[in-house]
Amino acid sequence: MLSIRLIGTPGEVADAVLTLRETFSVTAIKGLLPSAPAQPRVRVYVEVAATG
Repeated sequence: MLSIRLIGTPGEVADAVLTLRETFSVTAIKGLLPSAPAQPRVRVYVEVAATG
């Protein structure tokens, strides 16, 4: 399993999650946390199944 941290605006993070779902088997999405005070950025952790 791989854990990927995404940081960006809520829209950017949502688009990235959708893109990851098209390519990988997403097993979990954790948190929608503020990235830093006074910034409109969020942080999300996405877990994907490793293939190989």
